[in-house]
Amino acid sequence: MMALPSFNNTNRAKQSVKPRILVLEIRDKNQPEAKVLGLLVVEREEIYRRDPRDGEIYEASIRLFYQRITGRFSQGLSGRGRFDGSYSRSFNSVSVTSSSMSKGALFLDLPGLYGQRVGTYLMNEIVQWVQQWPDASVNSIELLAGQAHEKNKTRRNRFYEQFGFVFDYTDPEQREGRSRSTSASALVQIETWKQNIVEHRMLDYLTDVLNAQEHASSKLEGCKRAYAQRIAEERQAMAKPIRWALRQLYYQYASTIYVVLILIVFVVILFLNK
Repeated sequence: MMALPSFNNTNRAKQSVKPRILVLEIRDKNQPEAKVLGLLVVEREEIYRRDPRDGEIYEASIRLFYQRITGRFSQGLSGRGRFDGSYSRSFNSVSVTSSSMSKGALFLDLPGLYGQRVGTYLMNEIVQWVQQWPDASVNSIELLAGQAHEKNKTRRNRFYEQFGFVFDYTDPEQREGRSRSTSASALVQIETWKQNIVEHRMLDYLTDVLNAQEHASSKLEGCKRAYAQRIAEERQAMAKPIRWALRQLYYQYASTIYVVLILIVFVVILFLNK
């Protein structure tokens, strides 16, 4: 098992490897400047098995666990799951849907975030990982008619095709089919997710949360002081309403009174000098 750092990047064969734990900030892909739609924690687990005779990797797997961060009173906005990938030297093949050479499947359980490129982000991480073995063949992906609902069939097919998979469909409606043979090097890495998804290292995210909490606390204390001062003024006004009214008039017209007095003094001086 590869010991990935939890909070910082590391290197593997001249390739930068992301921290084991990341927080994803997800916005609407059609309105990326709008407020955040959701937050996910993504944890990466990589396992490598080496042949003791030559030290070469003969099996490897990756698991990307995701879980949505929700507030205490959020209803129906939870969701968790994982995306898997694997490598086998014996078969000289990789899988982008399973942690072994057996058949696998992808399911994204994130109500309210469907179509926001979360699946694209996770699959792109798997594709990037399997390309450590560029000459390995990619296990075929089977598309089933039972998974091709009217609303998601086109999106499902396009999801795989954007990564370089070409399918031979068994029906005109393209509800069912199997991907053609290809190599890991022929797969395409996708970066469209960067338009509406931002990665945060865990420590950076927690620091931002703490800063926001401190700012909110400071603002709240300021509001409390202003409220207390207002209450004190109202009590003073009720106790001595005439004095309070005269003071308010003074504060409001003090500058005007000073100007008038100066003009009067100036006129008097001119009159006395005649």
